[in-house]
Amino acid sequence: MMHYFFSDKAHIFWDDVIEAAVLRWNSTTQNEDFREPLDKLIELAVIKEAKKVLVDKNHRFVSEEDTEWFAKEWLPKLLNAGIQYMAIVTPENTLTNIDMSQTFVRDTPELSYHDFEDVHNAVGWLSGIPA
Repeated sequence: MMHYFFSDKAHIFWDDVIEAAVLRWNSTTQNEDFREPLDKLIELAVIKEAKKVLVDKNHRFVSEEDTEWFAKEWLPKLLNAGIQYMAIVTPENTLTNIDMSQTFVRDTPELSYHDFEDVHNAVGWLSGIPA
């Protein structure tokens, strides 16, 4: 495991087992506290020439501005970085005000996106994909 970024809001690291850049949220954030970890995830993916990312404990989008930034600015950067597979862990009791598969991923055929209720299933899915 290679630690890349750590704050009170998020932890980003490289997982050698699943060969993926991983973002674990520690708390709900917005604006720069929300965007910086996501940009750091892309930085790590570029460094490692990754095809896969895992976002654990899906972030709750708290503002329309962050939701729009995520879909219109961050997702294209993720794709430009070469990411082809994205697993997001959304525990059953987590509320989000955006359904990613319905909002922007459906229009992104170059990204295979799956939502999981637990990290074990997400890791299992990513493990089955060659790096």
